[in-house]
Amino acid sequence: MGTKQEVIKEIFKICKKKKDFIFDNKLVKQVCKKYGFGNPFDVTKLDDTSKFPNILLREDYFILHLGRGRHKFVKGINNGYHSFEEIGGDNIFDWKYQKSILNEFDTSESNILSVASNQRIIHDFLYEDIVANPKLYNARRTKTNLSYYVLCWEKGNYNK
Repeated sequence: MGTKQEVIKEIFKICKKKKDFIFDNKLVKQVCKKYGFGNPFDVTKLDDTSKFPNILLREDYFILHLGRGRHKFVKGINNGYHSFEEIGGDNIFDWKYQKSILNEFDTSESNILSVASNQRIIHDFLYEDIVANPKLYNARRTKTNLSYYVLCWEKGNYNK
């Protein structure tokens, strides 16, 4: 289990013990500090149930954002998260995929939307025309360090 899951697990246990499932960013920051989790603003953001600590799955709770730095553990995961239905074979078709270095870098919703846009899948879906030009904005804050080098062709030699 990752540190984020440990932080959520502890916050849930604190709330359950108090019999008050509302908590705020102050508590999130305190527990993050205890576990050395560097991004307290990310703790309460769970894209799907695969990111849930087991205690939430077992007890059937998810996190609801109340606004103004407040959150609540709410009973009934199915009320907050949807399990998608199987897609029938007649609704599946091959898409000529042009792989990019960033396509598989991240699994966030924003990254998936960026891939769908860059591969022109959204264009085809919305307009049935991959040349269409819808305006898209896919923001994502990611903490990572990328390293790369560029080869330049100069007078018959490659230079880094």
